[in-house]
Amino acid sequence: MPSSLPSAADLLAVIREFLEVEILPAVADDKRFNVRVSINLLATVERELRLGPAAAAAENARLTALTGVSGPLTEQNRLLTEAVRDGRIAGDDPRLLEHLRSTLADALRINNPKWIAS
Repeated sequence: MPSSLPSAADLLAVIREFLEVEILPAVADDKRFNVRVSINLLATVERELRLGPAAAAAENARLTALTGVSGPLTEQNRLLTEAVRDGRIAGDDPRLLEHLRSTLADALRINNPKWIAS
């Protein structure tokens, strides 16, 4: 993308703020819920664009360390599932538990940051 254009996340932030500040207060009660849901969805997509690539890269690095194989996240997760199911990685392995905590924390930062402590 040319550097003269704002990022998709920045554009979404402008739209979200406009809806929240200018539109939501003037919307009839029967439409407020749908506008609020739309604002929340825009915020989630904005966070996904800002945080998603780093979260995916970190998850991939952790999975590579756990499985010993690099590749796409879907394949990495399949390999991890098989390793746990087959007992090659114990369910209480500290590396596995840290991976699961980190992956969940990254997902919460994107999907619902209110659910995770600062």
